Amino acid sequence: GDTMKKKWIKVLAAGIASILLVSGCSSNSVNQDNSEKPVHLTFGHGQAEGHPYHIAAMHFKEEVEKKTGGRVIVDVQPNVNLGDEREMTESLQLGTIDITVAVAATLSGFNQDLDVFNFPYLFDSREEAFRVLDGEAGQKIFSGLDKQGIETFGTFDLGFRSMTNSKRPIVVPEDADGIRMRTLESSVCVDSLGELGIDAVSMSFGELFTALQTKAVDGQENPLFTIYNSRFYEVQKYLSLTEHFYPVCPVMAGKLMWKKLSEEDAEIVRAALYDMVDYERTVAGKELDKTLQKIKDAGMEVNTVDKNLFKQAISPVYEKYNAQYGDLLKEIEKAKEM
Repeated sequence: GDTMKKKWIKVLAAGIASILLVSGCSSNSVNQDNSEKPVHLTFGHGQAEGHPYHIAAMHFKEEVEKKTGGRVIVDVQPNVNLGDEREMTESLQLGTIDITVAVAATLSGFNQDLDVFNFPYLFDSREEAFRVLDGEAGQKIFSGLDKQGIETFGTFDLGFRSMTNSKRPIVVPEDADGIRMRTLESSVCVDSLGELGIDAVSMSFGELFTALQTKAVDGQENPLFTIYNSRFYEVQKYLSLTEHFYPVCPVMAGKLMWKKLSEEDAEIVRAALYDMVDYERTVAGKELDKTLQKIKDAGMEVNTVDKNLFKQAISPVYEKYNAQYGDLLKEIEKAKEM
């Protein structure tokens, strides 16, 4: 289709621009200060404009442009404009985009260990998640991306993922039985929901709204921000606050990006990336309750659940994957206590 073509033209244009920038610097070294063209960095993400991803990306853009005096310009591309999260992460390796953020489930092709973050009820709170992810255990798991030419700068926070569907409220695990629900592209996610009798389907986020609209799937699960900003309330009646997955969303930059930047500007960009993660977590913390209210105001029927019942029902998935992830899960448990 037409959009696919547009998407590729954009990606190619971004790629060509970055090649020109890299080669353009060396040719004109005589009169560097005034005639230096600004370096453009591309920041692609998969969410809509009202989403914390975008708010944080725009904050980063402002910081970088201000602190480099316009020597570095950040081009923020939301809404899966430059491809889905997996494609954008591949683009980091190619240098066609510079910065992106993706949920760990879409990254298991780059580093299998990241799938450990897809276990249900892994973290009890956002704070506990930060402690593990920012600490040694988290850093160790992310280091696999480093070998792939991708550097991580901490994780954005979206709160927990909860379930929506068009059939009925999910109050106890039995209510989930037989509901066809889209989940992340991860076998751990699919099997976790399967333990609840859910017919879980992986598909990329870009196809989801249409699938809900046409009833190809009954439901989906995502953080509140995504449910609201992607207008799922138009095609889903029930929101059940199961809070079953904590989405781990690393902020990533391609190592090729540093080649484009002077040492001074590289320092500014690096500091701004870490600053953006703190900023986004603060925004997310403040906005969560407001977003739930907006979802209710948009007409969705919202119910809470006894999470212990769901935790119990879904727990066999830990046994199933113990051989593969048992050691990593133990490290995460240890890190929680520290």
